Amino acid sequence: MPPSIQAAIFDMDGLLFDTESIARWAWKQALANHGYMMNDELYKEFIGRDLSWREKILKKRYGENFPFESVTAQRIKIGDEREMREGLPTKAGVLDLLNRLSSLGITIGLATGTSRTRTIRRLTNAAIYQYFTTIVTSEDVAQGKPAPDIFLEVSRRINIVPWQCVVFEDSSVGVEAAFRAGMYTIMVPDIEQPSSEIKSLAYRVLNSLEEVSELIEELFSEVIKKQVSN
Repeated sequence: MPPSIQAAIFDMDGLLFDTESIARWAWKQALANHGYMMNDELYKEFIGRDLSWREKILKKRYGENFPFESVTAQRIKIGDEREMREGLPTKAGVLDLLNRLSSLGITIGLATGTSRTRTIRRLTNAAIYQYFTTIVTSEDVAQGKPAPDIFLEVSRRINIVPWQCVVFEDSSVGVEAAFRAGMYTIMVPDIEQPSSEIKSLAYRVLNSLEEVSELIEELFSEVIKKQVSN
């Protein structure tokens, strides 16, 4: 059983929102428009990674002359257009969990590889922006996941030590980053299933955020006891 958890840190894409289907489609379209191909196996290498890592992956495969900036700009443009046109579904259990954590007085942070502008737009459109005490993106740290930088920066900003933080993640690199940061991790896989090694790094692996309700008392026992005693 973990010690007294005081903060919850969320990833965004693939965890709070069903973004991966649109992102995968947009990358495939943008690459095809430039004469390149992306299959599902290549896309899986993108999951949870920031843009600098994706650039390395694509240039390793297609050569140093790969037009990464042009492809990325088009991917963002067509992806955002589809997102705005069709909407971005919120994952099951998100609102109930954020409400529950907020009612308990748990500090809530966000750690995402998505740009700050797009992050704020998505949270605002979903009417959940107000739940987050701080938002840290890959723009704020030297290294993206699986480096622990982004989670440690959230910990620093909210002034809560890493071992009193629980992280909610959908990607394997996110779980690795949270583990390296010294935090407990609840993994809710999206399109990428965890290996046995990744499972061993996570405190729990769940099917959806709806299942977190069964762990609330276990994770936040000290917070709940204080509320009852007051």
